[in-house]
This record gives sequence, C-alpha cells and structure tokens, in this order.
Amino acid sequence: MDDPVVRRLRQAPIEVVGRFADASNATLLVRLTDRDPRLLAAIAEDLGREPGLDDLDPADLAVHKPRQGERPLWDFPAGTLHLREVAAYEVATALGWDLVPQTVVRDDGPFGPGSLQRFVPHDPSLHYFSLLEVAEPAVTRQLLQMVVLDLVIDNADRKGGHVLLEADGTGPGRIRLVDHGVTFNVDRKLRTVAWDFAGRPVPADLLAAVAGLCGQLSAALGERLSRLLEEAEVEALRTRITEVGQLHRLPEPTGRYPYPWPLL
Repeated sequence: MDDPVVRRLRQAPIEVVGRFADASNATLLVRLTDRDPRLLAAIAEDLGREPGLDDLDPADLAVHKPRQGERPLWDFPAGTLHLREVAAYEVATALGWDLVPQTVVRDDGPFGPGSLQRFVPHDPSLHYFSLLEVAEPAVTRQLLQMVVLDLVIDNADRKGGHVLLEADGTGPGRIRLVDHGVTFNVDRKLRTVAWDFAGRPVPADLLAAVAGLCGQLSAALGERLSRLLEEAEVEALRTRITEVGQLHRLPEPTGRYPYPWPLL
C-alpha cells in the first residue's frame, strides 16, 4: 500500500500537542514534524504567543492512542484496543470505502506503542444525528456504508460523535469514522446509534464489496489482520462477512444493549 499519508504516519517524528480531555482512553493530539521541524516552543516564539490549533497545519496533525493509556475492559483483551483501531482501517480500505482515516501502529510513540491516525479537520456541530437530519443523498449513502462496515467489524460503540464530516472542496464532504477500539470481538457486541437504517434494503454493490473480503482474508488482508487480531477474532470476522454478504435488508436492533451510551 503506497499511501504517502500512511508512510508519514509510520515514519515521521512525533511531538505531543495536547490531550483530548473527554476521551475515556488516553488520546493525544500530536504533530508530525518531518515537514516543519520546529517544536511548539519555537512556533510560540515565532508567533509571540502560545500557538492555537488554527496556527498548526492540519495535514501535520494526527491522533495518537497509546497502549498504556487504554482502560481495561472485561470483554476485550488488555492492550489490544489500539490494534483494533488499525484493523478497522484495514477492513474499510479493503472494502474500497474511504471512511476510516489512515491509521497505523507506531511502536515508537511518545508513550510507547499505540495507534496513530490522520487528524480529520471538521465542524464538531456536524455529527451522525445532524447529518442524518439534513439527509444529503451523497452523505446518506456514506452513512449506509458505515452501517454495513459496523456490521462487518461488529462495532460495539458507534456513537454519533464518532461520525465526522471532512470538507473536500468538491461537494457536501466526506464522512470519516473514528474510535474503533472496541471492535472485532468473538462475541456479538454491535451497539450503534444508526438503527435508523434498520429494515432498509442493502444495495447490491455494497454486498458485493463485502463478499469480496473473503478472498482478501486468505491473502494480504488476512496477513495484516493476523498481526492485529487473535486467530479466533479473524475467524469470527470471516463468519460475519459471510452473513452480511447474504443480507437483503439491514437488521433490526438486537441484544440487551443495542445503543451505546452516551449517544453522542
């Protein structure tokens, strides 16, 4: 995969900018300093004040989730949430759906190993609920892809605020999905705000993309996922791929807790 953004995320030096205070696990905003090697202190000296987010090039920003900052969960193996973030990107990319920002494993992060994801500049007032209400056809289509992706990866925490809209300058914008640490469990865990799509027909091209994952699991995709997930989790993924590929309509809410909390 010769993606220049992925290459930067894997290789560029990292400087911590700050922490997302409302995240349940340690989540850091960082700068990639390969293009502008000045540290924040030097930028502050040049500006004559402390730099704000608008003073930094968004193309140089990324979100780092260190393994040592992961909150232990009873139903997920300890120290694996950052790997699931990367696995979600790998599967979304294999589907051909440009939904999850580029995400890699960095073993040399400022606090040790963790995931590193391209930062998505966005308007925080735009999230799943507001985007669904506007119902712009191109965006709704991407939300439908999101629903199918979450079925495949068995997302246990699709909150409304995990759905971002990134302006692309050519239309209504691109949906970007973040926060995939609780995915790929061997037990069914699906929790999502997107039950508005329940009962809708699944477009044939989305089903075809899902069906195509089986072959990829036996090739390069499977090799990459084997470094991120347990063997049983990859096999559970294979089972879900088969099931989702045979859907005619999107499922209704199931289980005791089909909605995440909080919703946003």
